[in-house]
Amino acid sequence: MLQVTRLGVTGSSEFVEAVRSAGDIVRLVSDYVPLKPSGTRLKGLCPFHQEKTPSFSVDPGSQLFYCFGCQTGGDIFKFVMLYEKVGFREALEMLAHRWGVPVPTTRPEENRRRRLLEMNQAAAAFYRRQLLDARTGKKCRDYLEHRGIDTELASNLELGYAPDSWDALRDHLLSKRFRPEQMIEAGLVLARKDGRGEYDRFRNRLVFPIRDVTGRTVAFGGRALDDTEPKYLNSPETPTYVKGSHLYGLDLAREAIRREGLAIIVEGYLDLAALLHAGFDNAVASLGTAFSPAQAQLLARYTNRVVVSYDGDTAGGAAAARSLDLLLGKGFQVQVVELPEKMDPDDLIRKQGAEAYGQLVSGAPGYLEFLVRREAKARDLDRVEERVAAVNAVLPHVARLSSSIERASMAGYLADTLHIEDELVLQELRSVLTSGRGRVRHPAADAGKEPREVEARLVSLLLRFEAGREIALHDLDPGDLDGTRVADIVGTILRLVKDGRDVDYTTLFSALERDEDRDLLTRIAFRNEPEGEVAEVEGCLCSLRRQRLVRERKKLQRQIQTIADPAAIDALLMETQQLARQIDALS
Repeated sequence: MLQVTRLGVTGSSEFVEAVRSAGDIVRLVSDYVPLKPSGTRLKGLCPFHQEKTPSFSVDPGSQLFYCFGCQTGGDIFKFVMLYEKVGFREALEMLAHRWGVPVPTTRPEENRRRRLLEMNQAAAAFYRRQLLDARTGKKCRDYLEHRGIDTELASNLELGYAPDSWDALRDHLLSKRFRPEQMIEAGLVLARKDGRGEYDRFRNRLVFPIRDVTGRTVAFGGRALDDTEPKYLNSPETPTYVKGSHLYGLDLAREAIRREGLAIIVEGYLDLAALLHAGFDNAVASLGTAFSPAQAQLLARYTNRVVVSYDGDTAGGAAAARSLDLLLGKGFQVQVVELPEKMDPDDLIRKQGAEAYGQLVSGAPGYLEFLVRREAKARDLDRVEERVAAVNAVLPHVARLSSSIERASMAGYLADTLHIEDELVLQELRSVLTSGRGRVRHPAADAGKEPREVEARLVSLLLRFEAGREIALHDLDPGDLDGTRVADIVGTILRLVKDGRDVDYTTLFSALERDEDRDLLTRIAFRNEPEGEVAEVEGCLCSLRRQRLVRERKKLQRQIQTIADPAAIDALLMETQQLARQIDALS
């Protein structure tokens, strides 16, 4: 089978083209951005940067998009990659699911994982039916009502009930033709120690399906409805679930997070349910006491600003501090909700209401202020040694800032708050930076210069005229493309011609190997140019040839200045004169 390599990911070219053919860029983008007709194209506000005047354009003919404001563009795959902040393979599979194109699963491990996901879905549906059952689910429904979780929210979260039985789920899955060893691998059942069968992991528990960002159930959490310990029980790690790699509720919250520009992070299932019920749709739960690097990377797809809202006790404060360090290292802007002692978000909302919680969120201090307050509260600041200890406790967090200006500013704030001389704090900060590892931010790579007019014009003409491609195929000297930005694009066009393939923007975009070439082609596609004629191709080729000859003449002239042999100089001068005559002939 033919293979294509795109953005470092190898996959079936037939599958890629099947997904491309099944969709339409206007239909795709319209689901994210309101578009209005503008000539042969459609326009709207760019989803990739803030703007008031629409500069984002979608071209149905080329199946490409381009923003004249931020110079971002590409095809359907690039749009999903940028908007959802995923890799090419993920974007490909997301579009395949969206448009009903079967995803090839040829590798055994992929088939195995797919089967486990199907079993998780079957288990989630079973638990859901048990919750809704008039008889078996009443106790669990009463508990949800007591916690303020209504039927609509329970449905959105797909909450379920694991009946008080040792084998209810096992027998159900057997009836669906799932094998016991698969149930064990998925963490849904456990093998009996005596080797005589299996029993359900979750029994007499409110069940929370844990879903990935696309909404697939990858694991479960269960809360006991009696005095059974542990109170909370979670799935073990499986081929579909790695602890610390998912955020509970992100599949529901991602658009709200993107819209609000921030995410509220809580610890547990019921905290999240309470926030959703109170109208905080941009909330997720970390499924643990501290954030993991994988969770930070996942959240970074949608925002770089978070408000951490963990329990108002010592453990919660420590968890928040660990999360702050991780999030800070990943470049997030972080604030911390300070809850009353021994209260969690669910407690506060139920006792004081959503408005009170919203005020805490909007007034949440920055992470350093939170840490300074915590240190100040725990120490006797009338004693010099305690103030010094507080400074030394906070400085490692200050040192994580990548900007020297921010570090100096925060050091000043710390000194003012703890009533210590600024220079003493800065001296200690320098010591921390010297002994610890520093991090230098590099400026974003330059997007590169625009192609010269003749280069962009040549690409447009070659895409428009078949006869022009034949002219270029016979008359273009490969050396004429040296030093141009369109060398790979023109070369790919001519290879497509040699292979007898169609040449249009969509085919060419797919055939290009480098990101920068695809970006350049998109910019060329959205240039406003006159129609032109086939004869212009010869003019473009002539201009490129002349530019090459000029470069060669300059190179010879530089050589002449570096040698002393008269005979060699004469030979180079003759070559220079010949090049000059050729240049004049092309003028």
